[in-house]
This record gives sequence, structure tokens and C-alpha cells, in this order.
Amino acid sequence: MTDDAAPADRRTAADLLHRLGTASWSLIGIVVLALVAAAAVGAISGILVPLVVAVIIGIVLEPLSEMLQRRGVPAVLATVACLAVLLVVAAGTVTIVVVGFIDQWPEILRQINAGWGVLVGWLNDHGSDTAWLEHVRTAVEQHAPEVGQGVLGAVTSTVYGAVALVMGVFFSVFFLFFVLRDGLRFPDWFASTTSIRADEVHEVVDQCRQSLRGYFRGTAVTALVTAPIFVIPLLILEVPLVIPIFVLYFFLSFIPFLGAWITGVFAVLIAFGSGGTTAAIIIGVTFVISNGTIQSVVSSWALGSSLRIHPVTVLLATMVGGTVAGLLGMVLGAPVTAAVAKSVVAIRRLRAARDPLAAPECVLDSASSAGRDEN
Repeated sequence: MTDDAAPADRRTAADLLHRLGTASWSLIGIVVLALVAAAAVGAISGILVPLVVAVIIGIVLEPLSEMLQRRGVPAVLATVACLAVLLVVAAGTVTIVVVGFIDQWPEILRQINAGWGVLVGWLNDHGSDTAWLEHVRTAVEQHAPEVGQGVLGAVTSTVYGAVALVMGVFFSVFFLFFVLRDGLRFPDWFASTTSIRADEVHEVVDQCRQSLRGYFRGTAVTALVTAPIFVIPLLILEVPLVIPIFVLYFFLSFIPFLGAWITGVFAVLIAFGSGGTTAAIIIGVTFVISNGTIQSVVSSWALGSSLRIHPVTVLLATMVGGTVAGLLGMVLGAPVTAAVAKSVVAIRRLRAARDPLAAPECVLDSASSAGRDEN
């Protein structure tokens, strides 16, 4: 009996080693495939990023295009009208924010210098050593000419960046035109060129549309609800540039976690220069409140109800997306996760409806998932 057990043990160990080896090689293959995919995406990022941006903006603007087409406007004219609206909004935003900051730059510089003086004076009054601050200021003034020597390199870099920006905008507008004009025909075209059923393609595309629109709608609601908490103190304290700060806060809120805080730092700095320490503390506290607990509550409600996924899932998807694809990944992490989850449920439901006897588990899974979505 012992002799029979030994070969069996050896076979079991051999099978275990074989499975471990197979799993190890599979894992290595997955890692290599991921690296190749990342390299391929990086190689075509100059085209891929404008395409993704165009798809996002196109999905957001599709309701306007569809409304115009329902009123008898030809598809091409409706697309041009949507592009015109986008151009007006973009130009207005740039005018309010950028031009406003440029016009106010002398005042901003004066307030920064005043804020620096107030900070040094406040530290001196409280017995703190401000010598290090003076060293920092002296070092900046001394190295400013050296920075000027690198103007040629900076101009070259700026020109290259400007060319890349112009090309990116051109490709985005180019792709956006076709996304708006032919977006509704894409599911049928994709189904006809692949072996995937048309109803499943339509379902996945619809879920992607709903998730992206839900994300941007929820983010906009969050920004509009939380903005008055620190905008009203700005008005009461008569801090300059309130409208540009609000516009900047609204649009930067679509950059998860980081965008709004950039606005907050600038607002606190301006408040410090115009109203002193007390104004800076008030604006800082109200901004922390609006972008802390209140924003978390509002965002969890707005995004959770729009995407129908748990707030923790939104946070994790945003972090993973930012790690994988940077800023664009942070923006798309939550809506893409929601779209994938809802698409899987929808496809299971469609397949179960076509063949209920062959896929009873799909019905149960779809029903339970639908119940979780409703909750």
C-alpha cells in the first residue's frame, strides 16, 4: 500500500509543478503582452489621445446634435452647429480665465509681493526666524538672469509644445466632426464588420454613453454645489478675480482630486495679498470644507447615482486610471469602470433572453446585478 502511495504522491507533485509552471509562463506572457500594448499605445499616443478626447466631447455633445436633427437640420449642419457652440464656449472660457489673469497680472504681482511682506511681518511678530525666507528671495533674484540665458531653449521647447498642441487640437476637431456626424451609425458598422451581434454592440455603446454623460453631469453638479461655499466669502472679503477663480474651479473640477485644489491655492494666495492673514485663513478653511467633507458627500451622491457604482469603486477606478494613463486615465477611470460593469450585465441579459434554457445563471446574475444597480 505504501509502494502504491509513493507513485501517486510523485504524480500529484508533478502535476502541481506542471500547473505552477504553466501559470508562471502565463503570467510572464501577460506581463509581456501588457508591456507591448503599453509601448504600442505610447507610439500612437499622438493620434490616440485626440481621438479619445474627440469621442468624449462627441458623446457629451450628441444630445444637442440629435435635437437639431430631429428638428429637420441636416446632419452636417447640426455637426457644424455643435462645433460652433464648442468653439464659443472654449473661447469664452479662455477669454474669462486667461485674458482676465493677464489683465490682472500687475495687480496679482503686487498682491504676491504684499502677501510676501505680510507673511514675513507676521512671522517676525511671532518671534520666528525669517532669514531663510530672505535667502530664498535673494537666491531667486540672483538666479533670474541665469534663467534668462536659457531663453533660446525655452522658446524652442515652447514652439515644439505649441506645434504639438495645435496638431492635437486639429486632430481632435477632425475626429470630433466624424464622431458627431456618424456616431449613431457606428454600432451598425462595427457589427457588420465583426461577428458580434448588433444588439450587443448597441447595448455596449449605449452604456458607454450613459456612463460618460453621467460622470460629467455628476462632476458638474458637484462643482456647482460646492463652489458657493468659498465663492461667497470671496465676494464678502472683496477678493479680486472672483469670476475667473469660479470658472477655473468649475473646469478644473473635471480633473479628479487635483484640479480644484490648484484653484484653491491660487485663491488663498490672492486673498492673502488683498486681505491679509485673516482673509487667507477664511478662504483656506472654506475651501477645505467645500473640497473636503462636503465635496465627498456631494460627489458620492452625484457620481454614485449617475454611474450607479459604489463611491469606493469610483475612487479606486480613478487611482488605477491615473496610474495607467495619467490625467486622461483619472478622468475616464470611473465612467469606463461603470460602462464595463453595466455592459457585462446587459450582454448577459440579452443572451439569457435569447436562450433562457441554456443560460439560467445569466438570468439570476443579471437580476441580482440590476437589483444592486437600483440600490
